[in-house]
Amino acid sequence: MEKRTLRSSTRAAAAAAAAAQATTPTEDASESQHPEPESEHEHEHDKNTDEGSAAAGNKASLARHKALYKSNPLSTETAKEGVNRRIKEDAQLRKQRREELVSAKRFKRSKDTEEPTGDEGAELGKDQLDSLQALLKNGKKDDKTEALKTLSDYLTTYSDSEVLQVMVSSQEFLTMLDGILTGTDAEEQLLATSVVTNMAAGGSAELCEAALNTAPHLIQFLDSQNVALVDQSAWALGNIAAEGPQFRDRLKDNGVLPPLIKLLESKDLNLVQTTCFALSNLARGEGSKHEDLVKAGLLPPLLHHLRVDTEPAVISEAAWVVVYLTSGPDNVSTQLLEHRLIPLLVEPLKDFIGLKASAIPLIRALGNIASGPDNNTSALIHEPGFLTSMLQFIQSDCRPVKKESLWLMSNITAEHVGTDLVKVIEAGFIPVLSKIVTHENFDIRKEAAYSLINLASHGPDYAKVLPHRELLPGFLDFLRTKDHELISLGLRYVQLLLNSGIPDAPGLLSEMNGVDALEAVIFSDDRDQHRLASLLMDTFFGENNDGSRVPTPIPGTPDPNGSSGNPHSLGDGSNLPPQYLKRASLSAAI
Repeated sequence: MEKRTLRSSTRAAAAAAAAAQATTPTEDASESQHPEPESEHEHEHDKNTDEGSAAAGNKASLARHKALYKSNPLSTETAKEGVNRRIKEDAQLRKQRREELVSAKRFKRSKDTEEPTGDEGAELGKDQLDSLQALLKNGKKDDKTEALKTLSDYLTTYSDSEVLQVMVSSQEFLTMLDGILTGTDAEEQLLATSVVTNMAAGGSAELCEAALNTAPHLIQFLDSQNVALVDQSAWALGNIAAEGPQFRDRLKDNGVLPPLIKLLESKDLNLVQTTCFALSNLARGEGSKHEDLVKAGLLPPLLHHLRVDTEPAVISEAAWVVVYLTSGPDNVSTQLLEHRLIPLLVEPLKDFIGLKASAIPLIRALGNIASGPDNNTSALIHEPGFLTSMLQFIQSDCRPVKKESLWLMSNITAEHVGTDLVKVIEAGFIPVLSKIVTHENFDIRKEAAYSLINLASHGPDYAKVLPHRELLPGFLDFLRTKDHELISLGLRYVQLLLNSGIPDAPGLLSEMNGVDALEAVIFSDDRDQHRLASLLMDTFFGENNDGSRVPTPIPGTPDPNGSSGNPHSLGDGSNLPPQYLKRASLSAAI
């Protein structure tokens, strides 16, 4: 069974994505006109136009915009310039939100500077850093502690400063830092560890490499009786692990797993939460050797916390570890499922419905499970409370939660055992999915479209329960875009509709200008889309059509009766999505 991928957001989405929960009207308008491609990093479209040409736009264009936007008599900005400015601002905002979502690192800020100071635009001078180094060298405790606090905050505010990076990665500074970490002053050790935390969080490989040099000390601190130092050390190690596979391997070679996993036995829930953060980053990415974590004894204490904890922050952080484990080798997922993982993830869902992005790791882990064999999907469908919770999550006003939930439901509806899907229909998903596929932005509509198409793919009886008069205009919109995936989904829906046995299906398509939309796809450069659109036109709307309804096969899929071949297939290598499409997350790849 072919699987497709979904853009992955990482564990930090549990905190950062809450900022993306509301979409502005301007953002809705721009995204519905320009559907964004869905890839691992969601490349940004350049939606800006030449402001000079905007000012010289013709009267017809200005008249159209005047109907949409009231002019401000106090502003010299034209309506079109205002539109372009807002589109540019929205694009920048969405880019910033996505960068936050894919961040797997966390800065440590001192209590009196929890938020940025507002001086981020100011340039950090070399004189300031020389003064800090002088304070660190003079040996006075008050000077050293104040210098360490200031340096830690500098690393959060000026992480891109070249002079700062040169200083903290220099051998002189690292020697000084090593001396503090191996000293006997607990306060200085804690502050130095917070400096290391922010060095690793800064986004520079050179800084993270410098932070990695302190790993033996950090790992040793994990056995300390000083809970604050233990917590900060686990935090720093988590940031280092997020840098990449080589950093994770070196931490494992230094023996980070046993003492870190042992911390899961702590009664301090804040420490457990930080430990799960570090472990999730050690489990993320391709080649993470999940078996090493299992052999080190990770599963029993991790599942224990999912079983007994009630604190949402702890459950969410533990679920991120599960996200990466379930995106890895099948044998690890099998072991987790044998320990009744599904009920442990489903039972807390009801408590996360109002918690916005904190629910993402639970949904993502369940989506990974659903992307596996059909027996996993069936177990989810029959798990008490699962469908009820998911029906609420797909209607969330938090955009990332909504998108993740729709992806999960697309894997649920991709199950080959159609009888299980009667429960999905009876739970009331079709009206909600239909509304989403016709009223949301294209990237959200696309996720809902997969679920509806998968349902209809189970045969005419399933296709007939869909509200086609409501759905068809939305899917015809797909055909009119320039997005390859949307066009493929639109073609597939039209094909299913025409083959459903609904008597007025061809007439409904003609009534809504669907024939024109199909004819436009015939001129597509994509060979498979061109051939399928041509086949649909010839079969149902051709000049020599004798009224017969010859089923047009879904390219690249097995015969519905179980035959391994399809005599009507458009040929091997078709790029159109197959029937009963399951899509795996990219959790393991980043």
